[in-house]
Amino acid sequence: MTEVKIVADCAASAESAFAYVNDYQHLPLFINEISAFEPLTEQTEGVDATFDGTISLGPVTLHSTIKIVRHEPGYAIAVKSIKGFEIESTFLFHDRGDDKSTIDAIVDYRVPGGIAGKLLGKTIEPFVKLAVKSSTNNLVTQVAAYHAARTSA
Repeated sequence: MTEVKIVADCAASAESAFAYVNDYQHLPLFINEISAFEPLTEQTEGVDATFDGTISLGPVTLHSTIKIVRHEPGYAIAVKSIKGFEIESTFLFHDRGDDKSTIDAIVDYRVPGGIAGKLLGKTIEPFVKLAVKSSTNNLVTQVAAYHAARTSA
């Protein structure tokens, strides 16, 4: 597996950051490369909630069915593919005091073996790194605005 990890400070509590990411409808807002993301179960949060998603990485469009495999309110959300493109993604939220947190975004992915898999891996790797960095920057900005709206209401 290939791991991409980005760590970013955020002007929001870990609780607000978690709440923002926990709402699946926000995912396409901060991950620009997602072209479709729909729940497959009535349950849309917590362990075993399952989703279908499509992401475009440069010239390649990939599809996965993912399931939430870790859900620790205020601290962690992790998903793992159960069908399609193999991916594991984890968001960790570290509280740094009032209105401050650090978000770790970790993406592990695996391409199939053989020549085609190696070619796919070399094609998407720079796009994955850029997507994770861009998504984390978007997330930090959106979470700060979400947190400000929550705390001023």
